[in-house]
Amino acid sequence: MKFDSFFRRHDPGSSWRERKEPVIDAPGRSMVPTRRPSGADVIEEQDLPPPSINIHIEPRRMSPRQLAQWAHEMYLAGALNWQDYLFAGFPAELHPEYNRTVGVLTGRRAQPDWPRDMVREWEDRLAFVRRHNDPCDGTVKRAEKVLTLLRRQEAETYR
Repeated sequence: MKFDSFFRRHDPGSSWRERKEPVIDAPGRSMVPTRRPSGADVIEEQDLPPPSINIHIEPRRMSPRQLAQWAHEMYLAGALNWQDYLFAGFPAELHPEYNRTVGVLTGRRAQPDWPRDMVREWEDRLAFVRRHNDPCDGTVKRAEKVLTLLRRQEAETYR
């Protein structure tokens, strides 16, 4: 039995081999930008003003749940992009399976509302990321950015 008979049964009008599919033309090269952005077109992150945030959390006494809230506020203010927010805004202790996975390995139960020194924890995390990742990797830059924002928050808190 040939496979054509299967297709003929479902499409009695014509053979599937004779059917002509519509062809969509690709856009011409005129749709592609022809020049690279000049130095004046590019805005560096350091040139941006610090975001105005109405959240008053001390980074030296911040719980993982407060860190998630803080990262969300930073994302909404534009200080963190989506990838940075995904990196910083979801602490492992907020995951419902933490006690059955990481907690078993470390011997420590999740305490998402227990305050701790987040600046110190992110310094340790940055050291770990630098030790185990390529310096040009985005993970190192994200950890540096989050730590910089935490230190800026700390400076604003103690003014």
